Amino acid sequence: MVNKDDIAITWEGLKEFSSELDGMTEEFEKNLMEAMRDYLMLVEEGAKALAFRDTGDLEESIIAKGPYIEGDAVKGSIGSNLTYAFEVHERPYAYGIRDKYDNGAKTPNYYIYGRGRRTLQKPNWRGQKPGRKYLERAVVLTEDDYEKIMADALERTLGG
Repeated sequence: MVNKDDIAITWEGLKEFSSELDGMTEEFEKNLMEAMRDYLMLVEEGAKALAFRDTGDLEESIIAKGPYIEGDAVKGSIGSNLTYAFEVHERPYAYGIRDKYDNGAKTPNYYIYGRGRRTLQKPNWRGQKPGRKYLERAVVLTEDDYEKIMADALERTLGG
């Protein structure tokens, strides 16, 4: 009830707006899946760029999987099928300079504070040097991208 001293504001069309939003569910899911795919690919790119490089196997094994809808969430994952990938991700850096031993061959002074020569030669990615916590750092470095990508998906759905 409106008092005589109040100004009444009415927004009509709530039912129509609600039904239009219901019709956007499929479009929103499509845009959200596409956005999640884009984000997962960005994190995959970052993880590969930040991963150690010795033989190149670790970089090649990093793959984004998904996205998929589970319940009311869109999910995806990024990882490696190599058994040593998690160990290398979590291993603290070794201090000092060390030799590399591979199939009976010794390469002197190959490791410098836990990073091999091939890893040290890789370019930085978004200001970060390649090395440990490569996957975690790729996610942290792309948080702003995640927000933008998901906002763009919503904007595309609403017709912006």
